[in-house]
Amino acid sequence: IAPQVTGAYQISGTLESATFDTGAAEGAAYNSIMWKGTLGGTGQGKVRFQLATSNCSNGADNYPACSTGVGWDNNDFIGSDNINCGNNYWYEPADADTPKELKCYSQLNNKRYFRYKIQICSNDCSAGGNYTPTVNDVVVSWSP
Repeated sequence: IAPQVTGAYQISGTLESATFDTGAAEGAAYNSIMWKGTLGGTGQGKVRFQLATSNCSNGADNYPACSTGVGWDNNDFIGSDNINCGNNYWYEPADADTPKELKCYSQLNNKRYFRYKIQICSNDCSAGGNYTPTVNDVVVSWSP
């Protein structure tokens, strides 16, 4: 089945990052996420994120053995609407070069490894558009 297109571009596309190691043996505090690039056309489109963290590089949930669990599963990626946290929510920075605070501290913090999922939308993430954002870089701010 082909993706739905209601403008020149598809509604959205997603990408899951590689695993990043903070090197913080006791785990890190994840502070914010931002992206560098441009929105399409006259500020059209959205760029939004979810984050997954683990003490195991393979995403397992039984540290230090790191041998069981679902690994880096889609359900591990969470976002927030500033009130709720979960895999149905996204962190949505207002614009490029604008950090978005990573809430959901109890689910994300004190873990060494992380991955992010990025969703790029050509309009409002529910309908296609005629422009699409360009993302050149993603910055995750964390502290030991």
